[in-house]
Amino acid sequence: MSKKDRFNALLKDKDQETSKGEVSKNAHLALFGNENTSNNTSETKSVVTSKESVSTDTVDISQLADKLAAANKPKRVKFEDTHTKSTYWIRDDILKAFNKIAGERGEKTRIINQALIDYFQKLEKELQQS
Repeated sequence: MSKKDRFNALLKDKDQETSKGEVSKNAHLALFGNENTSNNTSETKSVVTSKESVSTDTVDISQLADKLAAANKPKRVKFEDTHTKSTYWIRDDILKAFNKIAGERGEKTRIINQALIDYFQKLEKELQQS
């Protein structure tokens, strides 16, 4: 059963809940992904004891979906949070060569960062040798 089918089953069960005063297990199973849903209504329904519990348990599905989506979404680190733009003077001949070899987007950033890392490692080795 696809997520869309589960969601539709949940909405269908929600409509039944408000009209009959009953809560279906299918709604719970549709939300939490159990594939073994039963079509036998006598096995899958339980009775709600009061109308108050139905009204207090009513949840705005779109708000719930927004909260669940936000909780499941991985935190994406922005490029600007990990990098800083800076301006330097570069010899014209070096810049021309650099522009020729740097093709795809982000390649210049990668090359400059790697060149600086290599330079720092070279300096560290020289310090250790002296």
